[in-house]
Amino acid sequence: MPTTNSRPATVIAIALAGSCLSATTAMAAEAADSDAVQSNLTTITVTATRTPLSILEAPATVTVFDAETIADNLVTDIRDLVRFEPGVSVRRAPSRFGAAVGTTGRDGNSGFNIRGLDGNRVLMLVDGVRVPDGFTFGAQSAGRGDYVDLGLVKSVEILRGPASALYGSDGLAGVVSFVTADPEDLLRGQSFSVLGQGGYASADEEWSGTGIVSGKIGALSAMGAVTIRRGHELDNQGTNDAPNSTRTRPNPQDTRTDSFLGKLVYDLGGGHKLRLTGEHMEERVDTDVLSGVAPTPIPPAVLAPTAVIGLTAQDKIKRDRVAVDWRYEGSGLVERASVAGYWQQAKNRQASWEDRNTAADRSRINTFDNRVWGAAADATLGFETGFAKHRLTAGGDFSITRQDGVRDGTVPTAPDVFPTRAFPVTDYTLVGVFAGDEIRLADGRFILFPALRFDHYSLRPKMDATLPNFEASRSSGSRVSPKLGATFRVSDGVSIVASYAQGFKAPAPGQVNQFFENPTSPFAAYRSIPNPDLKPETSESLEGGVRIASGPVQAAFTAFTGRYRDFISQEAISGTGTVANPIIYQFINLAHVDIDGLEAKFSVEPVAGVTLDGAMAWAKGRVDRDGVRGPLQTIDPLKFVAGAGYRAPDGRYGGQLIATIGSQKEQREAAGNYIPGGYTVLDATAFFRINDNFTVRAGLFNLLDATYTEWADIRGLTNTTANQAIADAWTQPGRNVSVSLTARF
Repeated sequence: MPTTNSRPATVIAIALAGSCLSATTAMAAEAADSDAVQSNLTTITVTATRTPLSILEAPATVTVFDAETIADNLVTDIRDLVRFEPGVSVRRAPSRFGAAVGTTGRDGNSGFNIRGLDGNRVLMLVDGVRVPDGFTFGAQSAGRGDYVDLGLVKSVEILRGPASALYGSDGLAGVVSFVTADPEDLLRGQSFSVLGQGGYASADEEWSGTGIVSGKIGALSAMGAVTIRRGHELDNQGTNDAPNSTRTRPNPQDTRTDSFLGKLVYDLGGGHKLRLTGEHMEERVDTDVLSGVAPTPIPPAVLAPTAVIGLTAQDKIKRDRVAVDWRYEGSGLVERASVAGYWQQAKNRQASWEDRNTAADRSRINTFDNRVWGAAADATLGFETGFAKHRLTAGGDFSITRQDGVRDGTVPTAPDVFPTRAFPVTDYTLVGVFAGDEIRLADGRFILFPALRFDHYSLRPKMDATLPNFEASRSSGSRVSPKLGATFRVSDGVSIVASYAQGFKAPAPGQVNQFFENPTSPFAAYRSIPNPDLKPETSESLEGGVRIASGPVQAAFTAFTGRYRDFISQEAISGTGTVANPIIYQFINLAHVDIDGLEAKFSVEPVAGVTLDGAMAWAKGRVDRDGVRGPLQTIDPLKFVAGAGYRAPDGRYGGQLIATIGSQKEQREAAGNYIPGGYTVLDATAFFRINDNFTVRAGLFNLLDATYTEWADIRGLTNTTANQAIADAWTQPGRNVSVSLTARF
């Protein structure tokens, strides 16, 4: 059984004296040229069209977090990454889960929410390989956001809106693409390079260290990178430290993460390169779940025999990846081409030990594993036809994922017999081919971006003795996803963009064949059954806007509307709840969702080196469940971000002050939920390049020590008197500091 040490009180003076960062990406920070600040709208994106293209010309809304942005914002995880990005959020609820009931916070950084949709509806990629699915069943909740260590990432691109025309299933709401560094990113023309970085973040008392070695001999280059993190629970503004369910202070945690990235690149000459990549990451979180302990009753009441008097947990995730690829870049008809093959294995293990009053103690060990083999190939051709210039990209990909989950432990709830499964072991196959063109007309002033993709998916369950009474069903289907975008350059630096896109998400194994039965429940007998006829979720979106990049002014204004159909939901379809006629649950295509929104960004440089920035995002969503229409509660409230910054002409020092204004969720949009108030938070960051070898960065976050809660974290908490008393457990950290020191030789 794991043990957890209590965290000492945070002392800001200690943080300021530290010589390290809240683990910003060392490789990303040093791979960038600090003397050249990239304009947001002239930044190059690859995700939008699968070919390099400036954001000014892209037919979709894309955010690129380059090396400098990741470093200067002192990013430690994906939640920090989108701290100043309205319209995109990461849910991270406090760790207040149970052993057999309750999942609050167990999924950590659960994943990205883009324009109000989250979970597996957002496609996440690392070097083109899909991040494993999230999964929830009973007291098990496996998130996705902690599978990626940003200490090994050099850039991140977030594409908003359906992307299935280029990326296939799961691109329903958007795409988040992580790109890791290559040796040449570190070497910068040298034959040998060493990077070292240390970091500290007071919000969770995380210490981190990164070491990177890169070298080149002739045509062969190589690199190895290691990141180590040690921390504790994320702080909040709660004040009740009671060791029971009335507690609002964070539950004590010990966290540790170890990550490794290695690459070998062989330059064959003539634009051809071979690359071998190996990646490993593992994370462990030990939690003393004091909030899961029953309060001492007031006499003459006594504790029930099954009352929990102690609860500890240990969660582990691990991801390993091996990939080999060939890449070509040229200037002839074939501009670029690639062929890649990969293997990836991810494991998620959640263990809980429950000490009960007089009843037998019980434990739960739940696992969710994904192992995938895959291959992908694409090529881009550049040519002219009449008055048009084309960049035609075509390709395909194939993957087979085996999903395997086990529920185990002691003292199961009748009629369960451990070990068992929530769904059978399943081989999940995805096959897709696509083509997309970039057609430039009128000397490049008008650009069309048509794209089309065909996808086929199949689910093949494997039965075993852990599900003796369950007959699984196979499922398969196909989908054609089109997309059409257009960009018109009204004048130099001013463009109008518009796009139409479709997206889809194939049903998951745990939705087609989830199985559970409880004929002896004291409330009602029930069971779940498979649905081989489950259809994919689909989406259609329209988006239009204006982009401006003229001299010292940059701005982007976007309006969008999305229609999402056949959302998958588990519903009671028959039965009365008796043993003879149990309630039957099944995943079915039920909900329709409509989302409309506005987004805006601007940046002005009134004086050389001085920048004024701002961004906002607003959206409204409606969900129609079997004719009953209501608000979509995964929509984040209106948010503004505004900042002022300065960077010296030589790039030696700089800083920024940023204000984030979050609106309160409207009562009519969150009926029955606890609704936290709006807030204003001030953050400040700064950097100083001591010399060519050393750079120090620091950030002071929540300067005014505001007490506030993000809607993304607390949504779903009902507005009861008991929940109002513990709502401070969902608050964000108070005033906190991150500092860094990076060395390069």
